Amino acid sequence: MESKADQRYLGFYVLGTSIAVSLFVSPGNSIDPTNLPTLVLLSIMGFLAGGFAFARTNFFKDRKSHLFLVLTSLFLFQLLIVFVLDNRDFAFKFYGTSSRNTGTLAYIALALLMLASTVSASRKVLQRYSISLVVVGSLLSLYGIVQSRGVDFYEFDNAYATNVFGTFGNPNFQSAFMGITGTVALTLVCFSRANILTRLGLLVFVGLALYNISLSSEQGYLTLLAGFTSAVVIFLLSKKQRFLGYSALGLGAIAGLVVLAGIFNKGPIADVIYKSSLQARSFYWEAAVRMMIDHPLLGVGMDGFGDWYRRSRTQEIADFNAGISADTAHNIPLDIGSGGGIPLLLIYLALVSLALISIIKRLKRTTNFDLVFTSVAAAWFAYQAQSLISINQLGIGVWGWSLTGLLIGYELHTRSPEKEIQSKAQRKVMKKQQISALAVVTSFIFGGLGLAAAIPPYTAAGNFYKALQSGDAQVIQPAAYLQPNDRARYLYVAKIMVENKLDDRAIEVLSDATRIYPDSFDLWQTWSSVPTATPSQIARAKSEMRRLDPYNKTIK
Repeated sequence: MESKADQRYLGFYVLGTSIAVSLFVSPGNSIDPTNLPTLVLLSIMGFLAGGFAFARTNFFKDRKSHLFLVLTSLFLFQLLIVFVLDNRDFAFKFYGTSSRNTGTLAYIALALLMLASTVSASRKVLQRYSISLVVVGSLLSLYGIVQSRGVDFYEFDNAYATNVFGTFGNPNFQSAFMGITGTVALTLVCFSRANILTRLGLLVFVGLALYNISLSSEQGYLTLLAGFTSAVVIFLLSKKQRFLGYSALGLGAIAGLVVLAGIFNKGPIADVIYKSSLQARSFYWEAAVRMMIDHPLLGVGMDGFGDWYRRSRTQEIADFNAGISADTAHNIPLDIGSGGGIPLLLIYLALVSLALISIIKRLKRTTNFDLVFTSVAAAWFAYQAQSLISINQLGIGVWGWSLTGLLIGYELHTRSPEKEIQSKAQRKVMKKQQISALAVVTSFIFGGLGLAAAIPPYTAAGNFYKALQSGDAQVIQPAAYLQPNDRARYLYVAKIMVENKLDDRAIEVLSDATRIYPDSFDLWQTWSSVPTATPSQIARAKSEMRRLDPYNKTIK
């Protein structure tokens, strides 16, 4: 029998998953202390949350839920079709490319977490999410300031101009998260009736968030602007100030179009934006669109953008700067579309649209301004803005996908007015109830699946890290072959062998690696530069490089 307490406990668990995944790092166990550990934790907790959600049988029987359930099922089905028909190495298409780890497993876990968020949605859960975003943002803003002073609790191979990257390993993600959490705090400052000390504390955090953005990258300004503009629009529409609300919406849309035009070197702020880190986005986006046109049904495989970017870019882009490359489109919808085909993109956009429609429906049904709902919706809008110019970093994506589920679920669960308010007696009964037996069973099964899927790459990464610490070539070379495969390990080991003048071993590793990953430009490029490689080996490597980068005139 289904327990009413299941929904309450699931709400706590979903929120805990978002917090844990965004804060988790694993130094001392991997050369990548952020992305792979995040995938591992997300997989275990996301699957467990999905199993917990399946125990809520009433939700699946409710006709109101059917559209969301159909879209989520179609998303998972298309993911699996792409995975099965993808002929690349199993580990690569399942776990994704190294330092991104947004392969099939990540999107399954995110979809299950979104499902759990939808099932557990309630006003109390939304309120906890709003508070937690500010708390987590505050912690990471203080951490960012400490990092800016050159202090950190672990060493990280930082390739960026600034070391303010929080727990995300990249300053762009720290900036974006500051924009999202700063949106929530600014919304609460401007529209809440909290006491002066609470509002002052929130205002201090907004200042810390802005300071972190100034130390990291400009992405945070865009997400904060988009998120807070949406909060203003919702506030005005809730107060029946339609003219002002639609005017603010129009101004926000115009500002977004001006920024978008600037990315493509058009419009009044082109000189500012096109010369920034956003400049290359237009190159990646154009290549992603070409991938979808050339591979409309199945895409190039999840996380396959990097292997296809050079083949999909134009001659003009290659002539502009042949050295620019990327392993992601820096746009989540285009990443999903290029990796999983147009069907997967359309399903994803349908889920995003459903969340937007849920916000609109909720606004139409309410006669009073709902601060909690507005703060969560504003955070969701900020995330969506970030998703158009950045990568699906899992520590941020876990919030975006759970917020999508919460907004959809909240609208579904509050369609009947009597369900919006629970009496104190009802809440006391829920607190006393235990988790149902069905919830325990489904959570155990799904959690076991997530654990079985996530642990192997984490264990292999730990063993590889230990091998590197030994400094012994006899130990390091075999570590390249640890299972499941990781292309980055082969490349890493090959470069170590070359640096230590062990060319024969480097060639042996590269020969094996290119059989597994024939479309890796970096592997062929490394082989072509091995000092003792034979002329025939170099010629073959250069031939493969020209195949993978046909518009690069510098490859002779």
